[in-house]
Amino acid sequence: MNSTAKITDLKEDQCVVDVLLKEVEKHPCKDCGKCVFGYEGITQLELILKDITEKKGRSGDKDLIKDLCYMMKTQSLCEDGEEIADAVKTALENYGDIFDEHISKKGCRAGVCKKFMTYHILASKCIGCGECMDACEDEAILGKKKFVHVIDLNECTLCGKCMDACDEDAIVMAGAKKPKCPAKPIPCKR
Repeated sequence: MNSTAKITDLKEDQCVVDVLLKEVEKHPCKDCGKCVFGYEGITQLELILKDITEKKGRSGDKDLIKDLCYMMKTQSLCEDGEEIADAVKTALENYGDIFDEHISKKGCRAGVCKKFMTYHILASKCIGCGECMDACEDEAILGKKKFVHVIDLNECTLCGKCMDACDEDAIVMAGAKKPKCPAKPIPCKR
């Protein structure tokens, strides 16, 4: 399946920016180097898409990508450079709003781009055991024994160790829709 087909056949749990980045990362132009527009174009596309998936996207990125694709399409020496340029252009035309969400709203609708996700402790499941606090090397979890713990999102580095340590499945990852959680530690109900 070519890159354009992969991008037009997306499911709800797939992020077009993430899929595109994976296509660009494994594209033959990355290793070729026979033409500047293929090799440099793919390198620049990868850097821009990676920034977008890591919450570092800038307002001019879509226009820059369009310009890169135009140059790759018209100046690449082989079909590979033209094919990936077409795929990126198609993605921007069909899913431009998703690119905008990543860049300006700092959100990933599909919940795929990890930098847009946050960890939360559900009050209904937390038993206040402290296992998550012990696992967190960043000391981003507040609480004490028999109290619902709270993750300080400003301190959390998204390592996921707290989620692995919780036997109660009280820790969840959330994207745009965040669960309702206490702002500070409260006594456990369980």
